Amino acid sequence: MNNTINIDFLRDLILSSLEKEEIKSVYEGVNIEDLCRLASLHQMEYILLEPLTKLDIDEKYKKLIKARLATDTFIDLGQRQQVKNISNNLENYGVDYMLMKGSILKEIYPKSVLRQMGDIDLIIYDQTMNRSRELFKFMGYELIDSVKIHDVYRKEPHWIVEAHWALFDKNVDKKIYDYYQVKRATLKEGTKACYQLSIEDFYVYMIAHMAKHFYENGCGIRNLVDIYVYLEHFKNKLDYEKLETELEVCGLSSFEFQSRRLAYDWLEKKELDSLEKSLFYFMLDCGVYGKGENGFFSQFAKQEENQDIAKVVKGKWFFFPPISYMKEFYPKLNKHPELLPYYWLVRGAKGLTHKESRKRRIELTRVDTTKAKTIVDLYKNMGLDFTRTDE
Repeated sequence: MNNTINIDFLRDLILSSLEKEEIKSVYEGVNIEDLCRLASLHQMEYILLEPLTKLDIDEKYKKLIKARLATDTFIDLGQRQQVKNISNNLENYGVDYMLMKGSILKEIYPKSVLRQMGDIDLIIYDQTMNRSRELFKFMGYELIDSVKIHDVYRKEPHWIVEAHWALFDKNVDKKIYDYYQVKRATLKEGTKACYQLSIEDFYVYMIAHMAKHFYENGCGIRNLVDIYVYLEHFKNKLDYEKLETELEVCGLSSFEFQSRRLAYDWLEKKELDSLEKSLFYFMLDCGVYGKGENGFFSQFAKQEENQDIAKVVKGKWFFFPPISYMKEFYPKLNKHPELLPYYWLVRGAKGLTHKESRKRRIELTRVDTTKAKTIVDLYKNMGLDFTRTDE
C-alpha cells in the first residue's frame, strides 16, 4: 500500500482548500510530481493542488498545476451548465428525475470545483426510460451503453451522463436494494418533476454508494472528504436518531462508523489507530475507481476462518472456490447446490475469456501475502456482509 505519501500534508492541503486554515510551506520530503499523480488518481486535483500555487515550489510544476486547474474550472462550469440544461428539459417535459451524488455534493463545498466528478448522475422515474432516451437524444446526447441499472450517454466534447432507473443494484446487496424499493424522494418545492432526498436519506445513499464500491473494488479518500464536508455542513439540521436507524436497517452501521471516524480523526488532526491507518492507506492505494482484485478479498473475508491466504490466491481454492463463495455470484446455487461443478466451469470459462478477469487473476498472484492478509482483515473489520438477491 502507498505509505510514502505524507498524509498530514494531504490533510493540510485539503483544509486549506476548505478554508479551514492556511498552509504556509511544503512539508520536507514531499515530491510534487508524486502528489500530482495521486491527485489525478483520486480525482482531487483542485482540492489538493490549488493551495500549492500559493507556495514556494518549482515554477515548472506551478505552471503545469495552473494549467490543470484551468481545465478543471472549465469542466466544472460545463458540467454545472449541463446539469442546468438537463434539469430544465426534464422539468419542461414532465419527466420525473432526481440529481444524485456529485451534482448535489458540489453545491455544499466552499467552491463547486473542489468536488470533481467524472460524470453527471441522476435517476429517472420512468419504467421504460423511453421518454428520457428521446429527450437526451434531443439534447445532443448519444446513448453509448445500458449497463446494470443505468443508461450511459455521451455528448461532445466530454460530457458523460449516467441516467439510472434504480438507486441500488439488486446484484450487490439485498438489504439495501429492498430499502430503496420504497420511493424515499419527495417533490422539490416549486417544481413539477424534480425530486430530492431528505438530508438524512441522501447521507445514507452516499454511504451505501461508497460501501458498494468499497466492497466490489475498494474506493478512494475523496469519500472521506465528502463525509466530513457533508456532516459539517448539515450538523445542526440532521436527525441523528433517524440516521442511526436507517443505517442499521441497511446493514451499514459499522462501515459508516469506521469511515466517519477516520474522516474526522484525519481531518481534525487526531492520531490514527492501527485500523484507521490500514483503512486510510488501503483507500489511498485504491484511487477513485479501486482495484479489481479487492473484490476477491472482500469475498474471501466472508469465508471460513483458518484459511491460508497465500494458498487461496495461488492454489486450487481460487479455481474451485467453496459453495459459500460461489453463491455470491451464482444465486441459483442457493436452491440447486448440485450445480456447483457446472458453475465452476462457467466461472473458469469467464476467467479465460474475459479480459478483466484475466487481469484480476494476474494482479492477485502479484499481491504480497502480508498485504493480502491486511486487506482481508480490513474487510472483516468494516462489517459489510452484502448478500445478493436470489433472483
